[in-house]
Amino acid sequence: MTRDDRGSLAIALLVTLVGVLLTSLLVPVMLAQISTTRRTAARDQALRAAQTGLDVALGHVRAARSAGTGTEGDLTRLPCGPVRGPAGIGRYEVTIEYLAGDPQGKDAAWLIANRIPCAGGGGALRTPQFASFRSRGTSASATRTLRGVYRVRTTNQNIAGGPIHLYRPSGGTDLCMDAGADSPSPGTPLYMRVCSPGSGKQTFSYNPNLTLTLVSSRSDALPLGLCLDAGSPAAAGAIVRFQPCATTTQPQQQWSVNDAANFEGTSDGRTLNRLCFNLQNPGVDGSLVILGAHKSGGCYVNYNTKQTFAPEAAVGAGAAGAASGQLVNFSQFGRCIDVTDQKINAAFLIVWPCKQAPDPTAIAWNQKWTLPTIPDGAGSATGLITTKPPSGNRCLRSPGNPSAGYYVTIVSCPSSASREVTWTVHTNTGNYETGYRIIDGYGYCLSPTDPKADPPDFFTGGQGVSKLVVAACSGSTLQKWNAPPDTLKSLPLKDIGED
Repeated sequence: MTRDDRGSLAIALLVTLVGVLLTSLLVPVMLAQISTTRRTAARDQALRAAQTGLDVALGHVRAARSAGTGTEGDLTRLPCGPVRGPAGIGRYEVTIEYLAGDPQGKDAAWLIANRIPCAGGGGALRTPQFASFRSRGTSASATRTLRGVYRVRTTNQNIAGGPIHLYRPSGGTDLCMDAGADSPSPGTPLYMRVCSPGSGKQTFSYNPNLTLTLVSSRSDALPLGLCLDAGSPAAAGAIVRFQPCATTTQPQQQWSVNDAANFEGTSDGRTLNRLCFNLQNPGVDGSLVILGAHKSGGCYVNYNTKQTFAPEAAVGAGAAGAASGQLVNFSQFGRCIDVTDQKINAAFLIVWPCKQAPDPTAIAWNQKWTLPTIPDGAGSATGLITTKPPSGNRCLRSPGNPSAGYYVTIVSCPSSASREVTWTVHTNTGNYETGYRIIDGYGYCLSPTDPKADPPDFFTGGQGVSKLVVAACSGSTLQKWNAPPDTLKSLPLKDIGED
């Protein structure tokens, strides 16, 4: 063997030794990587199993319908749980709790007090308002837990339901209309008490016939629930009470939000009667609500803690909509586009609680809009959007910029349309994302400012009142106007999170 051969052999042996040493060093790393990959895969599979559990349990709740018609909910068919099953290589187990109110932000004591038990053979003992799910997914050694809340309903409608606040100056007590119980007896007086978010006894719906219903009062015995009623003939000083909602609408149960943010009554179902909700003891927790007369300062006074009310958007749109010439936002279902304080030179428009009247022609100009006419069979039309103050027609104007601080206003209508006053109004386009949008000449969508922004850009003169802007079109429900209440097709669970 030559010297060169011996050198080559030594190099080969050295390379082999280095390779063996490197392999021995890499084996633990590779094993650790394999273990990490397996754990990641197992956690992913467990999460998928937990999501499957949520979907399955929700399906069981939504399928709890009458065997006779298949359209009405049946308490006896509600699943009591736990709901278990396989999901791929994992498994899920879902526990279900039925509740009399919204559990968001509530403590353990509230959950215990508002839990609706299941009967021994299955089914809830009384009608729940919410179902709370906790889904535990497992795969190999991994466990993931998801939770979600479902508002119990028998259709996918945008069901109204929310609190009605009293006007509150800075630092004042936040008072809301209160029934004293989720299911009060007929004749129970209406009180104003400290607001309790999610409370059934403070959750009202504003209906198309102008009645105000306590949502939780609907039952088999009272399918329409209890409505606010001040008796007939209406009189100043009468106590507002909860009475069974009439099958045929009665004037004494109809209430309109007037120009001064009062709830004003009607005696004939056609004209307002100048009698409005007033606190018997203004601004006091526990005060009764009575009728006050306009001639005695009970209506149409500047905002105050006696007769000025602020329904949250979830309360509903009442009779507002296309038929009344109003533009109702779908996400903020009780709010309409409003010219701020009826000032034609306002720096921004707002999305204000929708004004109401038994005769929709009596609604003030600052919430009434004329839109481009959409031809039969078409999904949209382009043109001006106008309102008519006493000084003459004004056109809705886009700022042409979706950035913060740029707002929609009204201007004198130009002799020839420009991009800033040109809008394309969509109705049902057959596509959920594009339907019921209003798009400006720059391609942006008409929208309220996002109430979930941090901080939100609210009008200081109201209760969580958004300003009107344009934004990049996204399919958000904030960008839908005068959509029917059953448009919403999104995931029916809310408050989804992982433990």
